[in-house]
Amino acid sequence: MSTFKNRRWIRSPLLLIIIFLSIFSCNNNDDDALRLPEEIRTVNEFIWEKMNTFYLWKDYMPTNVDPDKETDPKAFFEKLLYRPEDRWSFITDDYQALTDMLKGIEVTFGHHFQLFRVPDSDGIVGIVQYVTKNSPADQAGIQRGDLFYKVDGTILNTDNYRELLFNRQSYVLSFGSYVDGEIVDAGRDVSLTAVKMQENPIIKKTVLDVEGKKIGYLVYTQFLPDYTDSLRAALGTFRQSGISDLVLDLRYNPGGVITNARDLSSMIVPQPVMAGQKVFAKFIWNDLLTDYFLEKEGENSENLVLTFNVSEVNLDLQKIYVLVSSATASASELVINGLKPYMDVILVGPDHTNGKYTGSITLSDQEKHNWAIQPIVLKSANANGITDYRNGFMPDYIAKDNLYLPLGDPDEDMLAKVIELITGTVARKSVQKETAFPGIPLFSGSNRPINEMQRMWWNHTIPVRYMNKRSKSYIENSSY
Repeated sequence: MSTFKNRRWIRSPLLLIIIFLSIFSCNNNDDDALRLPEEIRTVNEFIWEKMNTFYLWKDYMPTNVDPDKETDPKAFFEKLLYRPEDRWSFITDDYQALTDMLKGIEVTFGHHFQLFRVPDSDGIVGIVQYVTKNSPADQAGIQRGDLFYKVDGTILNTDNYRELLFNRQSYVLSFGSYVDGEIVDAGRDVSLTAVKMQENPIIKKTVLDVEGKKIGYLVYTQFLPDYTDSLRAALGTFRQSGISDLVLDLRYNPGGVITNARDLSSMIVPQPVMAGQKVFAKFIWNDLLTDYFLEKEGENSENLVLTFNVSEVNLDLQKIYVLVSSATASASELVINGLKPYMDVILVGPDHTNGKYTGSITLSDQEKHNWAIQPIVLKSANANGITDYRNGFMPDYIAKDNLYLPLGDPDEDMLAKVIELITGTVARKSVQKETAFPGIPLFSGSNRPINEMQRMWWNHTIPVRYMNKRSKSYIENSSY
């Protein structure tokens, strides 16, 4: 049974008429339709139907495309997208891989890295940002700050790094250091084989005692509902420790599930805001769905307004420090935007955040095929109406990501800046290895790009989750 057909509100006569008309229009040329294989025609009809109902920018979809004449569903889907605005919607022919990935279950090596171009050459090196606990990379002893420059004995360069690093189930990394303008081999080769595992997004949680201040520090790399209890436990520990300040490190967090972002925010905001269940976010859909929700569920529909929830753990803070980067996206930005009306949100990082102000849902029809689409279906605004932050949020204070110090080290540049803001004491001069690499950053990569779908998801920073058929709300399992 398709996700679409399982939705109780789809019984609306208006929507049934629209769906009927869209399907009818797909089959108005029997001769052309017969030329398409049945599987492709079925997938095209599925794409056309769902996009004409759910897509946020459906009014901008082209009218000169015919599903009965499109031989490639991926190309057909791409033609429907409003690309001047939409950087994120995607399609896959592997529904199961998608649902696994969106639950945080992936085939992974466990090391996440930043790629750099070697100055005055076409060489590429990778420097590890963090390593997932109990992953192959962790078991092999790989750590933040490790520099690799060869894969399977071949030096990385601008022509081969994609082929060598991505779409791989196993490889050998060669590590080195940067000395006097050259990469020096460290005599360390590490063989890695990817495994299927669920990565714990809580990378680090600790309480720092600095200059009489107790500072809670939490690194969170993806918003997954399976870890709401873990977040509650972590922040509960912070509360029991009597922290005066909280540092939420989202520099590597590309987003995730909307409700998990709301849950975390509810544990942070001032207690009266939480207890009063004030507005966390407002959601804007296309006109068709907005009118439906207003008519059937009213203006307080959870599909239109998401409020803070009452949490047994609440830090009752008036200010929060958030560490960000250009990889900070989607649900991470939703947290920043949602908290701003109620407390001081101080951003520290090297660059503005990603600028993803939209949310998506997974649509599929498993009775007929294994395809699924992840279209953008909504955008959000905070309680003050702030939305469309296409250029992201600029840091209030600029600080670089010092890859050569562990996350949580008080001397690491981004955290050190926050400590300075809290205590008024400047940290020791940042510790830099003599081999610190001065190259030009390309982009943040990871172990994740094992296949085409995963590579697209990561590059577009679309952290998403499948839609639970039992859910009464789209927002409950929508991703941001």
